[in-house]
Amino acid sequence: MTDLFGDGIAELPSYGLLAGQVAGHDVIISQTGFSGEKGYEIYLYDASQHAEDLWNAILQAGEKHELSVIAPAHHRRIAAGILSWGQDMDQEVLPFQVNLAYHVPREKEAQYIGKAALEEARDQLDVGVYPFTHQMVGMIMGGAPIDDYAPDFWLISETADAEPTGYVTSPWFSPELGQNIAMGFVPIEASAIGTELWVHLPEKYSDLPGSPVAAQVVPVPFRESVNPNQREILQRRGLDTAV
Repeated sequence: MTDLFGDGIAELPSYGLLAGQVAGHDVIISQTGFSGEKGYEIYLYDASQHAEDLWNAILQAGEKHELSVIAPAHHRRIAAGILSWGQDMDQEVLPFQVNLAYHVPREKEAQYIGKAALEEARDQLDVGVYPFTHQMVGMIMGGAPIDDYAPDFWLISETADAEPTGYVTSPWFSPELGQNIAMGFVPIEASAIGTELWVHLPEKYSDLPGSPVAAQVVPVPFRESVNPNQREILQRRGLDTAV
């Protein structure tokens, strides 16, 4: 990125924007990423006309750095607690269910879509009333290393022999942590940090076919991000939301 845009790119703050050019075409660079690492995204004006020029220029600049074309690391996305639309959340969940309370400001006079409903839900939560039954949590769990995208939502039980009451949304093996990690929905009463759970993994990953593996609710993110997102920044300040 320095070769393409100069030394100043290294000083671009998280979620900062910078105007530049690649192969003579105007772009906007953002210091963002889908993995919790320090990364950049390049937005090309008139992309339908100049996409190949951009692509080839970036590959050429990256040759001496042994640049490889890959997708964002799935396990790092989960470790950072970054949600995937349609996998971890959809239009049927409230932001308070999926650790996105910081997106709902407490002091904002301006109107926005859903403001009344969101503020009503938060008022309920502030007095200990939950307007939903399940909460998203982070989990570490046993079993063989998970190395494939889950084609279904694997079920979660609160004891080894109980009926399932929750489900996993995004599981993977974390090489940094040396164990399986996952995000999933569990009943409110089973969402506290340290709660023991049992996950019904497919036979190829289970310790004993037909039996669930032990899991435990842990804080999210699973490890500190190289590029902390806004939730992590607010957590360090003891806040659950932006003002």
